[in-house]
Amino acid sequence: MSAAQRHVAITGASGGIGQALARQFAADGHRVSAMGRNEAVLAELAAAAPNITPITVDVADGASCAAGFAAAEAAHGPVEHLIAAAAVYPKAHFLDQTPEHLDDVLRINVVGVANAVRAVLPAMLTRNYGRVVVMGSLADMNPLPGSLAYSVSKGALHSLVRGIAGEIDRDRYPDVLVNEFSPGATRTAMSDYGHAPEEIYAMLLPLLTCGRDGPHGRFFQEWGEIRLGESWKGTIKRIVLRR
Repeated sequence: MSAAQRHVAITGASGGIGQALARQFAADGHRVSAMGRNEAVLAELAAAAPNITPITVDVADGASCAAGFAAAEAAHGPVEHLIAAAAVYPKAHFLDQTPEHLDDVLRINVVGVANAVRAVLPAMLTRNYGRVVVMGSLADMNPLPGSLAYSVSKGALHSLVRGIAGEIDRDRYPDVLVNEFSPGATRTAMSDYGHAPEEIYAMLLPLLTCGRDGPHGRFFQEWGEIRLGESWKGTIKRIVLRR
């Protein structure tokens, strides 16, 4: 299928990586549902490209998320590619947090991803085609001071992605692929150093354009795969046996 025939839904399109991806997918001819909470920013984004539809949605709210994806399907047909990029990174040390702080972050960064995937996965299975890429991070491996909630949420995504992928019958639905992708440090509202947001598109694209024999339930950072939890001995054994 040509690029113009793909419907790409991007959560977190109000800014940062999500906004940059929306522009780039639209420039390549995709039909884009740009989803986020900032209505004014989304409208400005859509004004620059007729194939971008702005959809105001709160992914942490199940009803709002379902309604948003229903609007996306009404505008562009079933979602074929989902990029779940919506996330928040409010910095606060653990003892300075309110009781609601961790809950709010988890609802957006984890429950929000689950809500988005739940909204598109049934149609992907029915059609036996779909690509889901969840924007992840390795922040959980070494949480920085003040980033506890964010780090916990990103650690939870590893299990969420693998769990969803593991429940998809590969024999019945070989062309529905779910993976996690970390762009590494990127210059957004969350960080003042790293890649430019526009650099992420090329890194991410192989996970969307791969065939049905592509990766599933795996974790990628920038240009390569990372085997979470694999020891150095396991890595050496895998490489040797592969040879």
